[in-house]
Amino acid sequence: MTIKYIFLPFPDSVVTEMSKWKYTEKDVTPEEIDESLKAVKSACFGCETHSSDCSIAKAAGDVAALKDEENIPVKDQIHAQIAGALAGATFPIATPDDLIAAFPDGANTTCRVGDLKMTAGEAGTLLKPSDFPFKSATDVADVIVSRAGL
Repeated sequence: MTIKYIFLPFPDSVVTEMSKWKYTEKDVTPEEIDESLKAVKSACFGCETHSSDCSIAKAAGDVAALKDEENIPVKDQIHAQIAGALAGATFPIATPDDLIAAFPDGANTTCRVGDLKMTAGEAGTLLKPSDFPFKSATDVADVIVSRAGL
């Protein structure tokens, strides 16, 4: 399953364990997830197209992923985290230095799924000069996930 950050009705899956909010490691209940998702979706402007460039769609995708996080492949979770970290960046990005600077915490920005952890600095070593310029956050995530062999 690929996270695309679009607003679709999500199935009422049964979550039997507490999930962790990846940004703070806070345990959240299934009820908290549902309430948060409802609140985020209520902020939607009703655009015809949704993308990971929209912070509202990204937030909804992040919260919805908690409902079924164990069934989402690691590569898709890392991809979503990379694209999400670059959601506020201005594209195109022409150089490796500009790309690192576009991450919220620079080279120290960290994506984590379970025991797998990757910093933007480590991910940057997978890129080649011919990869630039990048046109979108999704393009960056596609290349990094592909080269990381996830």
